[in-house]
Amino acid sequence: MPLYLNFVTSIFFTMNLIDLHTHTTASDGRKKPSDLVDYACEQGVAVMALTDHDTVAGVAPALERARGRNLRLIPGVEFSIDFASGTFHMVGLNIDHADVELVAVTRDLAMKRDTRALRMVEDLARHGLDITAEEVIAEAAGGVTGKPHIARVLVRKGYVTSFDAVFKNYLEKGLPGYVPKEKISCARALEVIRGAGGVSVLAHPASLNLDGADAYGRFIAELKENGLAGIEVFADMHSPEDVSLFSGLARKHSLFMSGGSDYHGDRDEKLGHYNGKVIPFEIYDSLKEIL
Repeated sequence: MPLYLNFVTSIFFTMNLIDLHTHTTASDGRKKPSDLVDYACEQGVAVMALTDHDTVAGVAPALERARGRNLRLIPGVEFSIDFASGTFHMVGLNIDHADVELVAVTRDLAMKRDTRALRMVEDLARHGLDITAEEVIAEAAGGVTGKPHIARVLVRKGYVTSFDAVFKNYLEKGLPGYVPKEKISCARALEVIRGAGGVSVLAHPASLNLDGADAYGRFIAELKENGLAGIEVFADMHSPEDVSLFSGLARKHSLFMSGGSDYHGDRDEKLGHYNGKVIPFEIYDSLKEIL
C-alpha cells in the first residue's frame, strides 16, 4: 500500500488533524484570524500553521486566540516568488512574526499589492466594469488587497456568476484587469525566512508546471542546496501521482513532508484535508524537532 494511503488509514482513527497552509482576512481568506482558530478547534485540528500571503499581520491575534486551546498554532507566511513560468509559492513555518526584517519585507509587499489592486480596478473601469477602490478595500476588511477581493466584488455586483468564472474572463494575463504582481526572488524569500528563524517549504509544487519528474528533481535539488527544508506533498491541487512524485523527491533529498488545505474559506476547502483526503498527521512526527 502506498505510504500516503497508510497515513490516511491511521489518521482516520486518531481524529487529530494537521494543516500547515491556511489563510485569513489578513490576506485573502474569509475568516478573521481569531475566527479561523475557533473554527479549527471545532473541526478537530490539533496543529495548524497560519500562512497569509506576504503578511504576518494575522499571526499575533491568532496566537492570542489559540492560547490555552487544544491547538498548536504555528506562525507562518507565504511568499509569491518571481518565476518565469507556472506559479511559485514559498511557505515559511515557525517564523518569528516580529522579526524586524520580515516585518519590513512584508509591509513593502503589502504596499505593492495595494497599489496593484488599484491599478486593476482602474483597468476594469476602462473596460466598462463599474467597481471602486473603496469596494475592494471594504472587501479586504483591513487585510492586504488582492485579486480575490476584486473577484468577490465582481461576483457580488453581477458581472460574473461565480468566483471561478472571474478568472476566465478577467484579472489574468491578457484579460481586462490584469496587472503583473511584484514578487521577491527565491533567494530573498529563503533568506528572510531563515533570518526570522523559520523553515522554508515549497508550496504545492505542481503549480510550478515543470516538464516532468526529472525537471522537478533538478529544481528541488537546487532549492535544497540553497536552504529549502520541506515540500508540501499533500496539497489540494495534487493528484495521487503528484503525491507519489513529491513524497519520493522529499525522501531522496532528505526534506520533510508538509501538507495543507490552502484554506481560504470560499473554495470548498476543508481544514486538515487535501483533494478530498485527510492530511496524514504523521508528518508532524518529523517536524516536532524543528517547529
